[in-house]
Amino acid sequence: KYQQGIRDRAAVRIEGGEILRVEAHPIPEHPRPWRVKDRATLIGDAAGYVTKCSGEGIYFAAKSGRMCAQSIVERTEGGTRMVDDRDLYDYINKFDAK
Repeated sequence: KYQQGIRDRAAVRIEGGEILRVEAHPIPEHPRPWRVKDRATLIGDAAGYVTKCSGEGIYFAAKSGRMCAQSIVERTEGGTRMVDDRDLYDYINKFDAK
């Protein structure tokens, strides 16, 4: 019903148009083999955190982002030290344990 409403409103604008190409991003079904490199880490669907059957990833993006940020805050010891890859694995290990 909702999609039909969008189609009805867009019909005049797309009438006579042609599809040039169809693109889609593959949904990762498993966590990536590496999710931390140096001082960078993957979160959300980039890390492979999605629901396999639906492709839903917003919840996991928010959860993993928050967990990563909390780990960084804890590991910087109040901003007195720089994080390294071992510190970022703290977030990975906590996320994987849940």
